[in-house]
Formats: sequence, structure tokens, C-alpha cells
Amino acid sequence: MKRYRLRPLATSRILAGERLVKLDDFEQTDQAETLAEGMVIALTDAKRQLNAKALVGRQNKGLAWVFTLDMNEYWDEEFITYTFEEALAKRKDLLAEYQTATTAFRIFNGEGDGIGGLTADYYDGFVQFNWYSEGIYEYREWFVEALLSLMPSIKGVYETKRFKVSKDEAAISHTKGELAPQPLIVKENDIQYAVYLGEDWMTGIFLDQREVRSFVQTQAQDLSVLNLFSYTGAFSVAAAVGGAKRTVSIDVANRSIDKTKEQFALNGIEGEPPHHEIRVMDVFDYINYAKRHALQFDMIVCDPPSFARTKKRTFSAEKDYTKLAQDLFDITAPNGLCILSTNHSGYKKEAFIKEMSKVGSSHSGHFQLIQSFGLPSDFPTSQDSESQYLKVLIFYRNN
Repeated sequence: MKRYRLRPLATSRILAGERLVKLDDFEQTDQAETLAEGMVIALTDAKRQLNAKALVGRQNKGLAWVFTLDMNEYWDEEFITYTFEEALAKRKDLLAEYQTATTAFRIFNGEGDGIGGLTADYYDGFVQFNWYSEGIYEYREWFVEALLSLMPSIKGVYETKRFKVSKDEAAISHTKGELAPQPLIVKENDIQYAVYLGEDWMTGIFLDQREVRSFVQTQAQDLSVLNLFSYTGAFSVAAAVGGAKRTVSIDVANRSIDKTKEQFALNGIEGEPPHHEIRVMDVFDYINYAKRHALQFDMIVCDPPSFARTKKRTFSAEKDYTKLAQDLFDITAPNGLCILSTNHSGYKKEAFIKEMSKVGSSHSGHFQLIQSFGLPSDFPTSQDSESQYLKVLIFYRNN
């Protein structure tokens, strides 16, 4: 196995727990550029402090992922099975047969579980693999068979290729076992949600927001709740189950109306005005509408994409969240809560907290940061900033 030397800074990062290797981390980038997808390489440095192995798998994050710092470990089926076994052990409480309150969660989270470039999500007996590079996909059979051997109760397997595929190649497909019902009804903290496997990149619920939805549910009693970038309305449903007197769900996608009504209906809630309003419109237009009509809400949940583009405007979390927060604080009622979320991995947690807190402290409502959330326990991370992507801040308006 040929060794490739890394620059000192890259060596320090990997020894400190990072696992992503980028092209400019190599001393000889011309050699690294030609590495084949799926190739296992040895990594070292000029002082031989580093002895690691990595799998080449190009994606927007980088070129390869370190999978071991032990040169006596080998990339084979046994290693993958062992790594999956360790990942499942971390989730023994979620996987316990007696545990029926939550039936959808992540069972393998890439580099956080030891192997970057893939994730696997569990949906009440069905599993969806997400492959982020051609390199890791070359070993898909090893991964699928390893998981099925450890979890023989799995009913069916779906796979999503999140790397570039040819025109005649399906990016999303059912590959093993039974077909899941459409919709497949899963539970999270005893709330039911409809998910659709094999249809789209997104299944209907963002599993990494489980703890935030639980917070919304426990705090929403008798509150008016505004859910922005609402998707299928999961936050609105959690608020309604928690006793919210009113919810308003805003998303620019037409599908959000039927999808949100479906989620409400599953939980015996009539998703219609005046108690539960669903609007298809640009979120920023609604914020302007609310400000013009002096509307305020006791709780606001805002979970925008890292980048969003409509006919009227483009939103970038790093560039535009400060202005968005100012507007949201304007329409948060006294003694209300404003929940600001971003999944932009490039927007550092420290910067997000500093910038949002500055907006809050200078606002006439005197907003105070009272709580924050990151990824839940089934989304373990490495030291890579790309791994620790979710940041959620809870602000309280004092007056």
C-alpha cells in the first residue's frame, strides 16, 4: 500500500480527531488528484507522527475519509461489520423491542460512527442508505449485508445515491426485501408522522431535529406558533400535540399543504384555519405581511435551508441570517420564544451564537439566549466542522 504524505496542519487535525482529508492536505496534490475512487491509501507525515488509512471517495466536502489510525486494521467486510456493530450498540435504547415511542432514527452517521461518506436511517423496520461518493458506493454490498446480518428483522432496504449519476441510472431505489407502504407511518415521542421512502431525497421528516421538536411540544401549551420553512409541518404538529392554541405553517412549496394536513390528520388534529393555518408563500413575504399587520407570535420556529432561491430573492445563512433574526425578533411576542436553526456546516457555531446574540441584545425586546441544541445522540460526530452541522438557538423575549 502506497503512503501519501500530508502537510503538518492536516496531520495535526487528524491526530486531533478530524477525519476528512482534502486535496490541499497532501504535500503532492498532483498525485492525490489521480487517486481512484474506492482506493484505500496510507497516510503519513514528514515526522512519521501520523499512521492512518483512508478511503478515497470524492464529494463536495473533500477527497477521502480516514477510517483508522491503526495500520494493522484492514478495510474488509469484517471491519465494516464490526463498525456497524459498534454503531448499533450506541443506539441500543432506541432499538430496544420495548421502546415503541420512537420508531424512526439514524442507525449509522458516517464519520461520527467511524466511516465517512454514508449514512443509514431506520424507519420502523425499513432502512434507507445514503451514499455520498462513488468510492464508498463500491462497497455497498458489504455494508448492506453487514447490517442485515446484524439486524435480520429489517423488512426492506432503500438506497439513495447522493453523488452524480448517469441519466439512465436511478438515484433513489428500493434494493432489497419488502416495499414500504406509501406512506409509511412512523412515530417520534409518540407523535405519528408520514414518510415516503423511495420517492424523493427527503422522506418527510428531518430526523436530526427530534430533540427540538420535543422541546416545542413541551413548551407550546396555549401558545400561538409560527413555523417558517415548514416543509411537511412536523414542528407545527409537535406544537399542536403539545397544546398550542394556534399554529401557522409557511412554506413556498405547493406540496406543503397536503403534506402538512396529512401529518395533522394522523394525530387526530383538524389542520384547518383558524386554529391551524397552512400557507404556500415566500417566507420573507409572510414576515413582511406580519410586520405590516402588527402580528406577533408566542413561539417562532425558523429552520431555513443553508441556501434558498425564489423568483424574488436568494437567501444565504451566513450572509442573511442576521437580518432574518432581526425581523423574527420583531414579530416575537413579549415573553415569547424564538427558535433559530441552521444546518449550514460552514456557519460555525461560535459565529452563529455571537451574531444572533448581538441582534437579540440590541433589540428593543431584549432577547436572551436560554438554550441551544445540536445533533441528537443517534447523530454522533467527529471533530470535523462538517460533521457538527446542526445549530439550534432558543431566544426568550424579556419584554
